[in-house]
Amino acid sequence: MLKWSEALYVDPHLKSREERIRSRLDDGKTDLGHYLITLASNGSDQLDVIASGYLTQKRLLERLPLIVGIASSKKEALRLVVRIAEECMAETGDADIRGFLMGKQTGKEAWK
Repeated sequence: MLKWSEALYVDPHLKSREERIRSRLDDGKTDLGHYLITLASNGSDQLDVIASGYLTQKRLLERLPLIVGIASSKKEALRLVVRIAEECMAETGDADIRGFLMGKQTGKEAWK
């Protein structure tokens, strides 16, 4: 099962289909063309943008960090990343996006 943020950023083009898309991805079905924004899997970056088609790779699926956004295209995913960064700066005054997003989580399992 994928780990979804409680404060998920969703591309406006997908808002009406968000639950269906999430359900399909949780069930292991690929929705080609969608992009996921996740916390970075390495220690030096803050966010990763990956195509949902990569979820067919079991190694990636097992190690996929918290998903914080979903978009209909790579361009829309990058727009969401900019929006997240702008909100982070406006609310916290710094660029610690990971800390900002984790502050929106209530469960400790989100830190994994």
